[in-house]
Amino acid sequence: MGAALDRATLDGAPFLRIIHGHGTGRLKAVLREYLKESPYVAEFRPGDRAEGGDGVTVAKLR
Repeated sequence: MGAALDRATLDGAPFLRIIHGHGTGRLKAVLREYLKESPYVAEFRPGDRAEGGDGVTVAKLR
């Protein structure tokens, strides 16, 4: 995950869309905890319906 955030930040991307699926929800929970602590991430949210819903997390980068 860190490498993807590095690349997106260096490329000047305004956001990163992370597809993690639904499953048991464990991966989503761990990912969102990681994003809370990341210095690259200004905020994040679940995807809206057109983006894949709660199986996707959209992170706004700093």
